[in-house]
Amino acid sequence: MPTHPLRGAAPARRRSLQLALLTFNLAVAVSAWAEAPVAAPPQGATRNASAGTGTGTKFEVDVKASVYYLASDELEGRGIGTPGIAKAADFIADNFRKLGLRPAPGEQDYFQPFKFTIATKPGDDTALAFKSGDDETTYDLDKQYIPLSFSGEKRFDAPIVFVGYSISSKQRRYDDFEGVDVKGKVALALRYEPHDNQGYSRFTGTEEYSRDATLARKADAAAEAGAVALVIVNPPAFHEENDPLMPFASQYRGEQSKIPVIQVRRKLVDAWLQAAGTGDDLRSLQRKIDNSGQPASFPLPEAVHLSGNVTVRRVEKDVKNVVAVLPGTGALANEYVVVGAHYDHLGKGGPGSLAPGVRAIHNGADDNASGTSAMLKIAEHYAHAGSNGRSLVFCAFTAEEEGLIGSQHFVSHPPVPLSQLAFMVNFDMVGRVRNDILYVGGHGTAPIFDSLIARADEKSPLRFKSFGRGGFGPSDHMSFALKKVPVLFLYTGLHRDYHTPTDDADKVNYKGIEQVVGFAADVIDGLLTAPRQQYVDAADSQSMFNDPTDPNASSSPHGPGTPRSASGGIRVSLGVVPDYAPDEDVKGLRISGTSPGSPAAKAGLKEGDVLVQFNDDKIGSIYDLTDLLARGKPGQKVKIAFLRDGKRVETEATLVERKSAPVDAGSGDDEKNPHGKKD
Repeated sequence: MPTHPLRGAAPARRRSLQLALLTFNLAVAVSAWAEAPVAAPPQGATRNASAGTGTGTKFEVDVKASVYYLASDELEGRGIGTPGIAKAADFIADNFRKLGLRPAPGEQDYFQPFKFTIATKPGDDTALAFKSGDDETTYDLDKQYIPLSFSGEKRFDAPIVFVGYSISSKQRRYDDFEGVDVKGKVALALRYEPHDNQGYSRFTGTEEYSRDATLARKADAAAEAGAVALVIVNPPAFHEENDPLMPFASQYRGEQSKIPVIQVRRKLVDAWLQAAGTGDDLRSLQRKIDNSGQPASFPLPEAVHLSGNVTVRRVEKDVKNVVAVLPGTGALANEYVVVGAHYDHLGKGGPGSLAPGVRAIHNGADDNASGTSAMLKIAEHYAHAGSNGRSLVFCAFTAEEEGLIGSQHFVSHPPVPLSQLAFMVNFDMVGRVRNDILYVGGHGTAPIFDSLIARADEKSPLRFKSFGRGGFGPSDHMSFALKKVPVLFLYTGLHRDYHTPTDDADKVNYKGIEQVVGFAADVIDGLLTAPRQQYVDAADSQSMFNDPTDPNASSSPHGPGTPRSASGGIRVSLGVVPDYAPDEDVKGLRISGTSPGSPAAKAGLKEGDVLVQFNDDKIGSIYDLTDLLARGKPGQKVKIAFLRDGKRVETEATLVERKSAPVDAGSGDDEKNPHGKKD
């Protein structure tokens, strides 16, 4: 789940949970994992049976039994394409049926099925060759070039035009395509965008790139200018000396580019420029643009050509959201409040797991059997009580861990008219209530939210704390926020079991879930009859991160928000687990634990410690430590000061190389992740 939106953080530097988790390398590769035994499920958590008692409209959801069933080994971690997630969908639908809820209008059952591509790789016919006169050089896939997963699938054979950074922006008053003809040509471009003399973006003046740096926008700009293909290359200055190729995405999301998009190594481009007799190499071309901030595009002689073909192999799986409707009454009955939670998880690990290299069931009791069960309990409440106003849509979303896929499909193919969606309430990880704190995000997206939350807060034993007023964030509510539907996001905080095999049902705070449900019901009661609210765009500057189309966004399990990769991303690990639900009065970065065998563990750091200094630099937030680690090197010894029980303690740690590949602004496999993917 996402990071806590520290109030002092600059907007351009708010980032998602996966940034921090990858930054600190929570699960440093381990040789073995001792699976914690799962406690015996409570009575009622039976195979393929709804967790509850009674029949018809008197059916009652047993939250504990529901979590135990959804998080049982039988359901295999609810991974996409597994029999376990199909059982979970049937379980949720059976609860809806027993509660007497209706399928969505026009549907015969509770399922909203669609296809999801879960694996891709370049096809066998993919090829790339350079021609100079009568000479032709062919290149090796994966070694010298790689197509991107959103690439168009076409053949091409055309002259080459260097187009700088392949950016055409009226806002920036910058156009790499002005004055050059790329119609029918191959556009050759640098990644990222013009840099200043410190390697920062000339457009933003910060270490964050603008939207114009996204690979998808580069491809669109080249296609709109008439190019038949776009070839991308890493800039030599301010970026990795080893010139890595972006990994081909393991998942494909979003629309394909209209043209093929390929990344090549710098050596190839320098050879092309030499063969063309331009007198320039790639470094000098970058320097011309970066130093002046102006385009320096030009065509290569037509005697040199680039030819190629891109094909992509895809594996599709059938997935489904689970949707039910409770009709409202009165004048507002034709409007809807959506109550949602995702029901998928990580299966047996792999991408997204914070136990890299471990093949074990990730039961996901908190993430998100807890939220799914809370949603079912809300459904029970209104199935019994009815609605005196708007209708209610209850939805268990699939493939959230893959990038909000289920909720994106819901808003793109709404089972009820999108214009009639008045509000959305999202439950994601509500099973670890601690210190009676409930975090709520999105409460600035509608004017009425603050008063409704204040009223619920007064009645509830839980204490409301803000998780950001805006609607952008790494969970399913963001899909609705992007459609300007006011949203609320309920969440109880991160823990060291997040995205590991130890997120089990015996660790869930069941009384806390019931309290979250009561809090949410008080808010939803108000939403059923409240005047229609216009989405407050201004609140999004106070989201847990700013921009859902940030070019530096990650395809993290819960959406965008990773750092730019001017130095190739974070290469070192300290191994601390930040506390993502800290008390706002804490001056520093409180941690909830350390990774076994990590530098932090060896240095004696433990749960509850508050990091305040790293060498000579003060630590005031997660972002301070992120930036410091970005400059770290494997083997570097660092002095760390922290507070333990209010007393300052100093220790020393030796940074180690990250075991998994760093996040990079890379493969462009997601419209919310146009730069890249996590490894």
